[in-house]
Amino acid sequence: MPCWASDHVQDSKKPSKLSRVFKGVASFYGKKFQGKRTASGKPFDMNAFTCAHPNLPFGTPVLVQNEETGAQCQVIVNDRGPYVRNRCIDLSKAAANKLGITGVAKVVCKTGRYVANGFDRKKTPKQVASHQ
Repeated sequence: MPCWASDHVQDSKKPSKLSRVFKGVASFYGKKFQGKRTASGKPFDMNAFTCAHPNLPFGTPVLVQNEETGAQCQVIVNDRGPYVRNRCIDLSKAAANKLGITGVAKVVCKTGRYVANGFDRKKTPKQVASHQ
C-alpha cells in the first residue's frame, strides 16, 4: 500500500485534524522550482519549511523524522507530489537540510495529534502505512 493511500484523508483547503503516521522515502526539491507556483497557488520558497504530498490537505502540518539520524522538523503541505515512484513526500531544500537529507532518505511522518506529541527516540511510531 502506498504511503499516501488512505480513505480517511480528503483534499480540502482546511488543515487536516486527522492523525496519521506513515513511513517511506523522502526526497527534496529546491532551486529549480524557486518562485514557481505550487499546487496551492503560492510561490515555492526553497527556504521555507514546506512539502509536497499527494493528498494531504494544503496547510496540514507534518512532523518529519529522518529514520537514520533521528533529526526532525515540521513542514506545511503546500504542493502536490512527489511524482517519482516509491516516494511518499517531497521536502523543501530547507527542510531537507534540517533533516540532513542530501538525496533521498527513509523518514517517518506524523500528522494531526501526533505532531503535538512529537517523536520519542526510544520508540518507533506505529506504522500505519508504508511505501518501500
